[in-house]
Amino acid sequence: MSKLTEREYEEYILLLRAWVDAERALDSPVTPDAEVQERVRTTRAAVQGFRSRYGLGEAAMEPQPIAEGKR
Repeated sequence: MSKLTEREYEEYILLLRAWVDAERALDSPVTPDAEVQERVRTTRAAVQGFRSRYGLGEAAMEPQPIAEGKR
């Protein structure tokens, strides 16, 4: 996993919060409209793009070769 700068970490947290808020809007008792559904799609895509750019998520979980003499 790559190390994030403080600014990158803050950006990631803001993206995650926006995604969670959008997902919560889908769970409201009122049937979600197309705008809410689009917001979920775009915030999810933004989070995935960030993860891909910085090697987070699934990319970070790929097995890394063990350096000689280290376990």
